[in-house]
Amino acid sequence: MKTSPFSLTAALGLALTLPFPAHSRATDENEPQDAPTTEEAESSPEAETEAEPEAEEPPAGEDADERPQDADTSAGERAQDKFGRETAEIVTPWIPVLEKARQGTVRLLRNGKPIALGCAVNRDGYLVTKASEVEEKGKFMEGLEAQFPDGMVLKVKLSDTHTRFDLALLKVEARGLRTVEWAEVEPAPGSYLAAATPEKLPAAVGVVSVLPRNMDESHKGFLGVSLDKGESGIFIKEVGDGTAASEAGLLVNDIVKSINGKDVGSVADFIQHIARQKPYDTVKILISRDKEDKEISATLRRRPDNYAALAEDVRNVMSGHLSRNRRGYPNALQHDMVLDPSECGGPIVDLDGHVVGLNIARSGRIESIAIPSATMKSLVSKAETGKFFRPELDDLRRELKNAESLLERVRKDHERLKKQVEEAEGK
Repeated sequence: MKTSPFSLTAALGLALTLPFPAHSRATDENEPQDAPTTEEAESSPEAETEAEPEAEEPPAGEDADERPQDADTSAGERAQDKFGRETAEIVTPWIPVLEKARQGTVRLLRNGKPIALGCAVNRDGYLVTKASEVEEKGKFMEGLEAQFPDGMVLKVKLSDTHTRFDLALLKVEARGLRTVEWAEVEPAPGSYLAAATPEKLPAAVGVVSVLPRNMDESHKGFLGVSLDKGESGIFIKEVGDGTAASEAGLLVNDIVKSINGKDVGSVADFIQHIARQKPYDTVKILISRDKEDKEISATLRRRPDNYAALAEDVRNVMSGHLSRNRRGYPNALQHDMVLDPSECGGPIVDLDGHVVGLNIARSGRIESIAIPSATMKSLVSKAETGKFFRPELDDLRRELKNAESLLERVRKDHERLKKQVEEAEGK
């Protein structure tokens, strides 16, 4: 059965423009939900205040959205049930669209618990997934298994990792796997997407928010603190272990007054001042500690790969679990699917069934990150060797050569200046 593009687009358009984004997965009962405004609640046909009879289980085939509503159910909850993104009316039309991609999608399990999604990239048993989801204390998890769409479960072992993209290449003992086909198309902002799973229904649906871009901030200076604003000014809330801040001697509760002589009136000011600096630049930070001013010099570092910021928007924290590694990708697009971290690592599909990327992180309240298909196609092009292809190697080798040339010039300058000093001292 071929899904009509019109019917799927119309259904998605209705859900994605309504103010009640819902999620079909079970969530924490304390997780806050977006509530409708008074105007929305009053105008909604579901916003009745009269108690209704307790609902019985509907007959087979009856739409759950047409069940009688409990009197205690809020208008917002009923609207979510009826108009949420992942109700049956929205996700069911995706079934035929996702069918080909789901055949190449696996669910990674440990002791029967879902850990991440993954996808087959080579017929001879190679899979790819999000590396940090299959790691424990920096090491590959033991006892990991891959569950395929037909129910087959196979043990997996680690073959390679790609730190910058947080990817792991896994191997199972199997041949003739159905693989994901990476499309040559790039979805435009506003395009509808769905996250494939080994099951028929998608993990989530959403739209493209931002086109692929370089999210790697390693070229910017990095201090390693989180801040907040109090009655006395901007103060340090947390100092990262082993960072430039800790080595310089900055402490929790230090009040930051200026950086390189420029006043810091807000957290945004502080971030902008540091972001303008390069790695290994030295900045002078004027702080107040125990009611005394003190100037501290700190030599900035490079931002670590996939570093999760110390300071996190409280709305992000309250909206559910975020991926541990969710920043710093050299090339990634952004969409608004609401994913659990265990649902990262699988393919995303457009309305035409094209696999346009791989979900790599839940990064915010309504933000998730995906590696574009063109990048994925390149990275796994040598999967049969058990290794990722690393196109950045040429750039890194060129940078290394430039750095070595710079070091040689510095060495020569050092020798020249040392000799001049000795001559001036009469030695």
